[in-house]
Amino acid sequence: MKKYSFIGAGNMAYAIIGGMKSSDITIYDKVPSQYDKFNGKLKIAGSAAEAVEVADYIILAVKPQNFAELTKEISDSGVKLTGKTFISIAAGVSCASICKGLNADVPVIRTMPNTPLLIGKGVTAISKNSFVSDTAFHEIKEMFSASGSVFELPEDKMNAVIAATSSAPAYIYYIIDCIYKEAKAEGLESEMLLKVICDMVKGSADMVINSDKTPEELVKMVTSPNGTTERAMEIFYKEGLFEMISKAMKACTKRAEELSAEL
Repeated sequence: MKKYSFIGAGNMAYAIIGGMKSSDITIYDKVPSQYDKFNGKLKIAGSAAEAVEVADYIILAVKPQNFAELTKEISDSGVKLTGKTFISIAAGVSCASICKGLNADVPVIRTMPNTPLLIGKGVTAISKNSFVSDTAFHEIKEMFSASGSVFELPEDKMNAVIAATSSAPAYIYYIIDCIYKEAKAEGLESEMLLKVICDMVKGSADMVINSDKTPEELVKMVTSPNGTTERAMEIFYKEGLFEMISKAMKACTKRAEELSAEL
């Protein structure tokens, strides 16, 4: 059975581990309080190098800004990297930059998950460099599949997908929050209000998936001539909601490219 180590024990590591079948998992984090949520069920390494040494698969679950320091620490430790596969969950961190930081041509799987992994409803984009075996790639895909859906992308598309799947939940949370606050401002008071708004979002998404219509066609289906929805949609068109979302997504991708250039 393969052994796993997580360097970084934050929420995303917690979400991934929660869906895993393996019982041979080691974690390491510079902030010891991060271990509390695991209730003593996992092995704890004393350093990043030790976490690498004891595992076959090493999940690098730290922020992009910390990658250079982390990979240098691992490289400087002299720990043997033969037979190790590294998995990144960080935005903007390329396979090449990880190999460069480790000063070795190692198998690297690059992933871009999102926060709904915490409830088993995540979406994870995944790519790899040429050193990754088919077996390792399959096993890591299975690991993420336990917490949601997984899809493959060429690595040169991994920065762009962040705006569509990984950062995108924040857009949806914000829209839900806006609808909720305005509904309350208009006098709708109910303990169920937030839930029914969320149910509306889930139902709308299911309509897109399960109907034979495009999102654009579904908008037209709801929008009766001279009706209430048409009046609302006129505001979105006039104020340029599409352009605003497009601008936000481009800014997201640009930041991912900046993070790549900083490494």
